[in-house]
Amino acid sequence: MSLLALAASLSVAQAGIVAEVGPPVLVGTSGTWVRALPTDSGWRLGLGTNGNYHIGDLRQTGPGLADWEFDQRGWSQVTDHGDLKDYNVQICPDGGYYVAASANIVDHNDSAYSWFSDADLNIVANGIIEETVPERAHNDMAAMCSPWGTGAAFGGYSGTSSSDSFFFEQDTTATNTRTINIGERFMMGAGLLADAPTDRIILTTADFDGVLTITTYSPEWAQLDEVSLTVAEPGQRTYWPSGIIRVGQFYMLVMMSTEAGEVGGGDTGNVHLFILTEDFDIEEEHKLTNLAGGWDGAMRPWIARRDDLLIVSYDVDTKHTFQAISLDLSGVEEVDEGFDEDADGSDDDAVSEDGDKGGCSTAAGGTGAAAFALLAVGLVGRRRESSTG
Repeated sequence: MSLLALAASLSVAQAGIVAEVGPPVLVGTSGTWVRALPTDSGWRLGLGTNGNYHIGDLRQTGPGLADWEFDQRGWSQVTDHGDLKDYNVQICPDGGYYVAASANIVDHNDSAYSWFSDADLNIVANGIIEETVPERAHNDMAAMCSPWGTGAAFGGYSGTSSSDSFFFEQDTTATNTRTINIGERFMMGAGLLADAPTDRIILTTADFDGVLTITTYSPEWAQLDEVSLTVAEPGQRTYWPSGIIRVGQFYMLVMMSTEAGEVGGGDTGNVHLFILTEDFDIEEEHKLTNLAGGWDGAMRPWIARRDDLLIVSYDVDTKHTFQAISLDLSGVEEVDEGFDEDADGSDDDAVSEDGDKGGCSTAAGGTGAAAFALLAVGLVGRRRESSTG
């Protein structure tokens, strides 16, 4: 069933932290890797299309959750390669952006590159993360830009001599400074968050088996703990926990699910929003889409927040799409999400990894609509297993 064929439903009111889920909004552009990016004054969207990554203004045109307009004419190209495949974009502490991307040189996704741009979307540095290394899976990478380090994480191919995963740290000139082995992990569609309030780097991974794995590290990448959550309904498989942010005393995470036996479009499915406690217990679960499986499903989810507005973005059949979600923050504690001044040796008024002061704006890693016919919400308890690594 196509996205346009489902354009009949209205926003759906909920109970809990999620107050109202808006209908899907078609950006009007084609491609993949659509990412909502909050700013001090509003929103931007990042988009992968035509072999490069672009960022442009996203404007709210009315009071409704479906009232949005993307400024494609005014967008800026923040990579200058021309044949890139997969992307991850992060907001940096100075308000600029870090983009990691993969490319095919000899083999599929055998190379990875990076770019820094300033807050005005001018490219200020670019570099090579790795080039022609076929044993590394450079696609669908996780990335981070924070005072604790900036870089991208990639996995190896299972069953090979290079099946471990590595975080490639870079300086502001996009030059590699060190490579950190983070163990044998399934990194496709993984998420990273530098979480200042708990002094933890949080890695979220899922291997299509119904289990969400959350691994925590110190800011120096020493593993602290690992938690496994069974998040799939019976007969479902889950994957791509690529977006995680902090909201007060909670985390919000988006990931995918589909029927276990679904044929075609193996990474496609429906988008789910989870609200987790600091101990990673599930507080709420919301199924945001009700799409058919296979190639008609959604892919590559992302999450970002500005004040009491959440945007979850994804693509459906290479159409950039997002949903705006209003939050009820009355039961959410005011948590300072900024870094201490000694995190990077300077005092930036506790500027968080996404450039916001006071924690009112967060993006993962550190809102003319088309609607789906059904939007469901479940508040489902899950089995929690924990082991210290």
